Amino acid sequence: MSSKLALERMPLQVLGTGSALPGPPLTTEMLLARVSPYLTPGNVSLARRLARRLGIGSRHLSRSLAQPVEGTRPEDSGPRLAARALRKALAGACFDSDAVDFLIGHTATPHTLVPSNTAWTADELGFGGPHLELRQACTGFAAAALTAAGFLRSGAQVVAVVGSETGSVFFDPRQAAQDAGQLVNLVQMGDGAGVVLFGPLESPSASRIELIFYGSSGLGRAPALSLVDGGSGSPRVGDAGVPHFTHRFQDIRAHGFELVRTALRAAASAGIDARTIDWFIPHQVNGRLPELCAAHLGLPGERVVCEADALGNLGSAAIWVALDRLRNSKRLAPNARVLVLGAEATKFLYGGFLYVHGAS
Repeated sequence: MSSKLALERMPLQVLGTGSALPGPPLTTEMLLARVSPYLTPGNVSLARRLARRLGIGSRHLSRSLAQPVEGTRPEDSGPRLAARALRKALAGACFDSDAVDFLIGHTATPHTLVPSNTAWTADELGFGGPHLELRQACTGFAAAALTAAGFLRSGAQVVAVVGSETGSVFFDPRQAAQDAGQLVNLVQMGDGAGVVLFGPLESPSASRIELIFYGSSGLGRAPALSLVDGGSGSPRVGDAGVPHFTHRFQDIRAHGFELVRTALRAAASAGIDARTIDWFIPHQVNGRLPELCAAHLGLPGERVVCEADALGNLGSAAIWVALDRLRNSKRLAPNARVLVLGAEATKFLYGGFLYVHGAS
């Protein structure tokens, strides 16, 4: 069966961005010190080597790790992180929540299965308007941007999109003693939330997204990352009493860059010439992205934006947080072109967009 690519060419004005991270940064050594009572010395050494190989030195977590199984800290729940990021974006754009016509959330780690994470976020924000939630893991940003374009085409003036993850609560260090995949999750993942506010393009020189693309190459393929416990297909949770992400990291390592390469080809087919791009934001999975993108994708490493070294893999929040931090870094010149390339391993989706920074 031939693959199909979803394309949206209507420009969307970026009215504002925001991000929120829980607590202070936690270095790898601090992290390992907290979980070492549950691991063997060999596990700790392996986790340290994995962190170095992944190039991830720190991350922010929404839990304390004082106990092997625990929820988020109250102030750092998924909805509260999302609401904090939204408030930052709204303040930067000089809006209040009443200006938002539609709220779109996307996450792989919702506060509850039902109601949606976005419903709780709306409560935290005091937002009484319509909202919905998507669940496409690390490519949820592209699906949400496509959805926002549809609402703007039908007359909405401000659409807020928030991606958030609090996946650290789905980790039990006692499982990591027997499963190297859980050690990868431990050192690789981080928690956080990122937001973008979209509106109709009012000026050709405004900050904007000019093209969104989204596709799949996962038909019939087993997921390389999954969270199956707790759903109607597998309602029982394991003996430890907490669902956990199954991580087939060897499959991701073998096929991950081919998926990003597919996204790069999709961008080229839509008319984006990589030679005209000033900055690249690939999926923020690895702290060594600049050198790996240079080696595997032929991209100029010095122009690859990487936040994973300091934040870990933020999943659904990763792209919006990276874009927000780049916009606030003062590195973007007027009319700078940023190509975003996303990929995810749950069912091998890919997507991205072209962001053009405003001239003023």
